Amino acid sequence: MESKKYKIKETVDIFISNEEHTDNITLTFHVMTTRDRLEIKTNTNVARFIASLDGMKTINDIITEMGSLRSKDVDKLITFLLNQNFIYDINNICDIEPRFSRQITFWDDFVLERPGIETQYMLEGKNVVLFGCGAVGGGIIEILVRAGIKNIVLVDYKSLSKSHAARHFYYNYENLGKPKVDVLSEFLSSIDSRVTITKYFDKLIPTTNLSSIIPDDTDLIINTCDEPYIGHTSLKLGRYAQARAIPLYVSGGFDAHLMSSGELIFPPHTPCIDCAQNTFSNALKGWNPVYSIVNNPQLELSKSIYDNYIPGGPGGLAMMNGFSANLSCMKIVHFLLNDSAFSYVNNRYEYLPNEGKMTNFELVKQSGCKICNE
Repeated sequence: MESKKYKIKETVDIFISNEEHTDNITLTFHVMTTRDRLEIKTNTNVARFIASLDGMKTINDIITEMGSLRSKDVDKLITFLLNQNFIYDINNICDIEPRFSRQITFWDDFVLERPGIETQYMLEGKNVVLFGCGAVGGGIIEILVRAGIKNIVLVDYKSLSKSHAARHFYYNYENLGKPKVDVLSEFLSSIDSRVTITKYFDKLIPTTNLSSIIPDDTDLIINTCDEPYIGHTSLKLGRYAQARAIPLYVSGGFDAHLMSSGELIFPPHTPCIDCAQNTFSNALKGWNPVYSIVNNPQLELSKSIYDNYIPGGPGGLAMMNGFSANLSCMKIVHFLLNDSAFSYVNNRYEYLPNEGKMTNFELVKQSGCKICNE
């Protein structure tokens, strides 16, 4: 251990407090990414030793320089600091691409069972399939590519129109009329040229052959495809995924319910897709949407306006779908990190903009479900 070089982690702040009339001091360790805090009472020699861990001197160099520490005591101190994830061996750090340096530092404190660089490599090797390249879906996949995901399948049948300018972050006026999968693919490649993207300019319908779209080595399917209805598309994808043990994440929202997270479907760790849908059915029992056009005799509407009217057409703001995409990605990314501390509790969160409240309810296994209760 004496020949190794250690460094205090960039996310750890250490504060020193002197005790009056004694040689004792209090060291307070603050982990900035997790807000954890630990205090130890020690002496000035220990504080001087820890302050010398700069990644340039070996342990033997520090001991020789200070001349007042025993090797066995140093070994115990180094072991303690390593177990608390306060320091790291600089020889274990590979060359890190600068774009991920801060993210890897976060992984160091977020996933404690492995070094952050290993977590980053694990994330980059994941394969993700996205159904629905709208405002929320496009936002989610953008975040994942920025995080390092390099293998993606995009599925959508729509083309960009002027109405997408307000909410689609990858919107570009020059790409009006082009398929969303093409425009989004080009946008993602501009973020990371290493990303491999397979595109399907196709509509998800009951007869769609999912085996021709979803690779066998898929690590996660993300569904934000809300036509004809998010519940119908999720049932088709969820039942297909369950038979092949592929996780599914359902996200997205509409109108006043746009600012919401989603739910992970991965039986037996979570309720199955049928249980999830029944949870919503029970919660919304007796509710039916009502669509209407204002009948104002002073307002003359041409026949073409009536013919092109879409009942329940999507509405919302860029910050709303951005909120939803980011909130969903906190769960999605954590799941993809293979962290043993990951919680499969399915709380669906929704922010109510008119009330300024964050609500949540848990999706649970439903009684009578043959899939979840076998």
